[in-house]
Amino acid sequence: MFRAFLREKPVRILTTLKDVNTQWHLSKIARATETTYVYVTKFASDLSRKGLVTIEQKGKMRIVKLTEKGTKIANVLEELKQLLE
Repeated sequence: MFRAFLREKPVRILTTLKDVNTQWHLSKIARATETTYVYVTKFASDLSRKGLVTIEQKGKMRIVKLTEKGTKIANVLEELKQLLE
């Protein structure tokens, strides 16, 4: 039922980023969410433009973190997912 309302990959990425104890770089997000690196890179850029994540360059890696707005949206998506399943 959940898939009828929202796309699974973007929701997986946003809810995965809620884990603040992990330093999320793009390839780690791709592995954790079972999506491609290219998809994660494009989606993270879109999220950054919308103010939902920040992307910091650390050497060769780009570290992705949810903003306050992104965290709120991830929480709502997770709650919606639980209600629909």
